[in-house]
Amino acid sequence: MGLALLLAVSPLHAAEETKPNGYHYNPAVGWYWYNEPVKKDEEEQPVPLPAAPPETPTQKMKRLQAFRDNLMNEAILHPSTENIRRYKIVQDWMVNQASMFASRWEKVLLDYPELDYSLKHPFYNGTANIQYTGQRQKQQAAIRYVNQRYGIFFFYRGNEPLDNRLGGVVKEFSEQYGLTVIPVTVDGRASPDLPDTRQNGGQAEKMKIEHFPAIYLVEPRTKKYQPLAYGFITQDDLARRMLNIVTDFKPED
Repeated sequence: MGLALLLAVSPLHAAEETKPNGYHYNPAVGWYWYNEPVKKDEEEQPVPLPAAPPETPTQKMKRLQAFRDNLMNEAILHPSTENIRRYKIVQDWMVNQASMFASRWEKVLLDYPELDYSLKHPFYNGTANIQYTGQRQKQQAAIRYVNQRYGIFFFYRGNEPLDNRLGGVVKEFSEQYGLTVIPVTVDGRASPDLPDTRQNGGQAEKMKIEHFPAIYLVEPRTKKYQPLAYGFITQDDLARRMLNIVTDFKPED
């Protein structure tokens, strides 16, 4: 038995002591040196989803309106006491919010009078004539300016009833404001209301006018021209259109 143990142990010692062909390092082991266990890769944590953006006032209002409408439809289709009560609660709340907005609106206009549209454009019936008079004065000034700077050409078709009707409007307008209008027929027929009509001698084609009837402003000095109106138009609209042309379509204050 002892011999067997000896034989088993002896080759081990011989192998440890013999260092053929160089030295091979064997790490020390013991109570001072120790092998740390290899840590397993930590499990990947799930990436948290980004928080949803806050609801905008427009989105919230649409949601509230849809909620109210749904309650109303439910109350109409199934008019039970509870369904009507639920709808009435929501509806009253929204009406109250609208009333609060209207009240705050009035206060803001008092605190910031420059925001009050009615200061420049009063909408009460008693002020309508004042506004109308002021607007007409601006239009008349624009018409005088047009008459001094431009020539007015009216291109029409004598065989078209609508064109002839507009010819009467143009004639009355020119007589009222002392304008010089040159009527030009593009189909060879003259309107009875426009005895001074001229035949189209290529003017319409040169000016590339393709839609009739048409009223054009022509500046003699520069030979520039621009449309004033296409189709039928009333005298009041003609006056407004001239004001727009003179002001380059500037909106009213």
